[in-house]
This record gives sequence, C-alpha cells and structure tokens, in this order.
Amino acid sequence: MKSLKSIFDFYIYSNIHVAIAGFSFTKITLLNFDIHENTSPFFVFFATIVSYNFIRSYKIKEIDIFSMSWINRHKNILIILNMIIIILLIFYAFRIKFSALLVLIPFALATFFYIVPFRINNKNLRSIASLKLFLIAITWAGVTVLFPLVQNDLFINTEVVIIFIQRFLFILAVTIPFDIRDIQVDHDQLKTLPQIIGVNSSKFFSGMVLIAFLLLEFLKIPFDKSNFYDILLLAMISFLWIFFAKENQNRYYTTFWVEALPIFWLFLVVL
Repeated sequence: MKSLKSIFDFYIYSNIHVAIAGFSFTKITLLNFDIHENTSPFFVFFATIVSYNFIRSYKIKEIDIFSMSWINRHKNILIILNMIIIILLIFYAFRIKFSALLVLIPFALATFFYIVPFRINNKNLRSIASLKLFLIAITWAGVTVLFPLVQNDLFINTEVVIIFIQRFLFILAVTIPFDIRDIQVDHDQLKTLPQIIGVNSSKFFSGMVLIAFLLLEFLKIPFDKSNFYDILLLAMISFLWIFFAKENQNRYYTTFWVEALPIFWLFLVVL
C-alpha cells in the first residue's frame, strides 16, 4: 500500500498528471474538428512537465512542507525524468511547424516571466496584482486551442474564437480552487480573487463563468446537442469541485481531482 502511494505521489508531484490534463485539452480541441493526430498533444504534454518543473524550481520556497520534502527526497530521479522529457520535447519540436511554434512564443514568454523577474523593475508577472488567474487561463487556452489548430493548418474563424473563449472561461473557473487553497500562502500583493472578494464570492464568480462557458455553445453552427450535454455534465461536476473547495484542503483535492477535469472531459468526448 505504501509503495502504491509513493507511485501516486510521484505521478502527481512530477507533474505528469497536469501534463496529461494538457494533453487532454489539446486532444479535445483537435477532436472538435475531427483531427486525429497526436504530435501536438504530446508536444504539449512534454512542454507542460518542463514548464511546471521550471516554475516550481523558482518558487520552491513558496510550496508546502510536504511537497518540498518530497522533492528533496526524489531530487535525483526528478533530474533524470526532466532530462528524458527535454530530449523528447526537442524530438517533437522538430515535428512542429514553424508557424505553430511562433504561436507559442508569447505564451512561452508569459510562462518564463511569470516567475523570472524583469530586469527593469525586478518584478515578475506573478507579482502584478490580480493578473495571476487571467494569465494562467489565457496561456492554457492559447497553448491548447490556437497552437494545435495552427499546427494542423486551420484558419482562425468564428468557431475557433468561441472554442478559445470557452477554454479560457473553463480554466478561469477551475483555477479558483487553487487560489482558495493558497489564500494563506499567496502574498497579499498578489490580490487573487479570493483575497479580494472572499472565498464564497469567488465560488459564485466561478459559477457565473461556467454558465457563460455553457451559453457560448449555443453560438456554434451547427449546434451539437450531444456535445452540449457533455459540457453540461462537465460544468456541473466542475462546480461541485469548486463549491467544496476550501482553505487547508487535502493536498490531493486540487492536484489530482480538480486537475483531472480535462481528462474527464476527454473521456466524455471520446465516448
């Protein structure tokens, strides 16, 4: 039993789980257009692991004691994992079109400067008040919607814009539980939504965002009833996860259950 827990912790804290979520988001985008390629989803998978481990290495002092202890105990295997992932990322990068890589540049810079401070004022993007939530949402939406579609030579049309906004809104909503969890850890200057309007109001805000996420589906032509039922179920489960989020939450609540929502969404789409 202890060994299973160790494997599970490695799966979570090596960022493989969140990378599968990124893979799922990208795959959902492609399946919406009946595209069945895996190059861009796998590229996002490997890039997510590298990006998240990079971010964590910079804010190591801000993570909880359990996570820091786990990272220190598994430092060597994490280094080996990251080396393998970087090699695979480079391999897939050579299979990505130049135009698609160009799309990634602003989001890659946003990820970099999310942690690394600008030389001008010695501040990073994360330190800008109220920006954190929206920066995460637009970066994930750009990487998992625009990037795979450009890679597959799809033009940016009305449907793509709707899907991009929907993805942005969905990520905006389901990121709230993380801010609720970190309300005591985040510096006051970050001014995250729960810090500004409180936990309950933040949950209400998430609910309104999920409703907007659903309503946008009616703008798609033609309207797909089965797809609407999929995202309705997804929105309902997502809101339950948001509703029961709280401070001092079990560490697996957000890192596993909330981050599993894109995987569940992909499961619905495939079915």
